[in-house]
Amino acid sequence: MVATKPRQGGVAAPGRLALQALSSAALALPAYAATPPPEPRVDYHAFRYREAPLPRRVSAGAQRGRFAVDGHKLAGSLPLGSSFALNADLTVETMSGASPWFITPGASGQPIQVMSGATIDDARQDLLLALTNYRRGHSLSGSLGVSEEDDYRALNLGFELGVEPQGKQYSYGFGLGYSADKLFPTDGGSAAYPDRISQADKRQWAAHAELTQVLTRQSVVRLGLVWQDKAGYLSDPYKRVFVQDSTVPDARPERRRVLAVLVNWRRYLQRAAAALHLDYRGTRDDWKVQTHSLEARWIQALGARWSLSSGLRYYTQSQAAFYAPYFAQLPVSGQVSSDYRLSPFGAMSLSAQLETRRGAWDLGLGLEHYDASAQLALGGVHVANPALLRYQLFNLRVGYRFE
Repeated sequence: MVATKPRQGGVAAPGRLALQALSSAALALPAYAATPPPEPRVDYHAFRYREAPLPRRVSAGAQRGRFAVDGHKLAGSLPLGSSFALNADLTVETMSGASPWFITPGASGQPIQVMSGATIDDARQDLLLALTNYRRGHSLSGSLGVSEEDDYRALNLGFELGVEPQGKQYSYGFGLGYSADKLFPTDGGSAAYPDRISQADKRQWAAHAELTQVLTRQSVVRLGLVWQDKAGYLSDPYKRVFVQDSTVPDARPERRRVLAVLVNWRRYLQRAAAALHLDYRGTRDDWKVQTHSLEARWIQALGARWSLSSGLRYYTQSQAAFYAPYFAQLPVSGQVSSDYRLSPFGAMSLSAQLETRRGAWDLGLGLEHYDASAQLALGGVHVANPALLRYQLFNLRVGYRFE
């Protein structure tokens, strides 16, 4: 059996490591700035992501190990004169392991997960460049990015406008992005896998709007809307679905439109030398998937140079209209998937981040533990997917400001 890869939207990218500092910046939201960064800056991130093995009671065969990812990210910011800044992000990841392939019914009808039989080794390189022009009270940014793996290539463009009216206690912004992706799966169209595609394309448009409002000297809130329109090949070419007594390729609709609502609230607690962050995100799409996530984070000063950030996040989602662990017969639409990422489930994650500032240096060390379960889903789950994730993520950050 050939290894399968977690494509088409898995867990959040491990490289996305939000690192927050205490002081007045503890109130800050990822909003638009009206002035360029005061000095050049470079940041290095390293992370290690490990998925827990599949439980024996729900697995078929000896293969239970799952994915492991090791990554490095180098990010830099360079002011160009008084009104421009160039930002660059380079991420390199190495991936290995196996992933869920298809689910079969057990002796009593319980779902049993079949894993990919081979271990794969893959690598991803991602480069993003952004140029921002700062004018009085607003900024305009354009970005260009490219991402490449052994069997996947993506090119993306983005534009953002941010406005900070002078004398006002609010700012707002808009953004538009486009991505064109090409897939060329391993062994596609071969004698071993004749119904696996040899290549395919997909594209995505995305737009967002947000408003950040200062409520008091110690609190701020942001409201945001995000819209996505994906089209093309949105299935996973490596996954299969059990139908009757055989398996068929994973087959999803060729379009997906998603609307997301975001609410972020920050409060600085001066007496406690701490800050409280509350974040909510809800989404709905035309695949009938609804999601809700709520995160609370406490950032505590430990003396003059250290801070500790601890967070708790809850997530829940409903299932896609064409999802089931396995099928008694092929639906008229022909659309089927048993991917755990489209199943109903809930999840909890705990995280902690220790940071310090030493002159021009910033150092950080963090850990996150994530556990998904059908019991955590809102509304209950009739049959749990056997491949729900548990993982741990470690990260290290070193930053330097050229003052």
